[in-house]
Amino acid sequence: MPKISTAPTGLPTTLIAAGLTLLACAGCSSEPVASPRSDPTLVDVVTIHHAGGQTAAFDGVLRPRRDIALGFKTGGRVLALSVQVGDHVRAGQVIARLSRAEAIADSGQARADLAAATVEAIRAGDAARRAAGLDGIGALSAAEVRDRTLTASAAAAKRDAARAAFDHSRATLADAVLVAPENGVVTERAVESGAVVDAGSVVVRLAAGAPEIEVRLPERVRLSSGTMADASFWSASETIAEARLRLIGPAADGTLRLRTARFSVLGDVSQVPFNSSATVTLRLPDPKATIRVPLTALGAQGSQPHVWSLSTVGDRVHRQPVHLVELRGDDAIVSGLPDGQRIVASGGDTLSEGQRVVLAGVVPGGN
Repeated sequence: MPKISTAPTGLPTTLIAAGLTLLACAGCSSEPVASPRSDPTLVDVVTIHHAGGQTAAFDGVLRPRRDIALGFKTGGRVLALSVQVGDHVRAGQVIARLSRAEAIADSGQARADLAAATVEAIRAGDAARRAAGLDGIGALSAAEVRDRTLTASAAAAKRDAARAAFDHSRATLADAVLVAPENGVVTERAVESGAVVDAGSVVVRLAAGAPEIEVRLPERVRLSSGTMADASFWSASETIAEARLRLIGPAADGTLRLRTARFSVLGDVSQVPFNSSATVTLRLPDPKATIRVPLTALGAQGSQPHVWSLSTVGDRVHRQPVHLVELRGDDAIVSGLPDGQRIVASGGDTLSEGQRVVLAGVVPGGN
């Protein structure tokens, strides 16, 4: 069962009128203009964080984003296996080799067959070209000319088949070398040198991509892609990392009604082994959660207070209505803003909707 904790929020309506009066001195903006100003304005920006909110904790397992099973495309005896469990490998690095004695012999035979077929095709083609038209002057019969043409066509087909066999032998020779398809960590060494393996059987398992935490969520939990969480690990209690929801299964299993979710770990957890137990604490959105913002960040359009917000990567401001809860000295307690939102801390009295801004500095966010 998820553990839920909620921070209470007050609603002192007697402060609304006084707050709006102070807003007139703290940077009330004028009526919105029809189009944004073209010249950027220098502003200070603050990243705000909720003073409280809801959380829910779920147990999961640390896994690699991709678990790649590597094997040879052809069977044979393993001549060498050059990696151990835990080794970091690079894309293109040789991991294992098969004994290539038979493959080398087959390739030599195919090369000789191709040379012989090529010579025969040249000879038959020359004979067919010399015979062309001789039936018209009586030097050869029409049947003999046709036979030479057909012989040349058959020789050319044999040459093409020999070339295909030679290409296949070269590919088989190349398939005797197993290379890493991408950077990763070896998590399993399934065979040893000298073992005979079949085509496609697993020789090495490779963990590739950023680490993720796999969690089984009850179907009542509704999350959207990008939901943030805090991740902790049972084997490394001092390690806390941020995690972001990458995907959640579209369907629950038929027995426990649980959906599989994958959270990308944003911090460095290289010291935590894969398949370790982890706890993911979700940061659930709470529209009533309160946030402390500088009083200079507030503006008012009529009787509705607002702040100027910026997207995560953008440089244009947008009017964001908020609910004034309380005034505390030079700060205001408001609700209606998402956690992690960037807002203009000062200099917003001259802004218009959609205007570009230049960030003068980042003010530490309050709780």
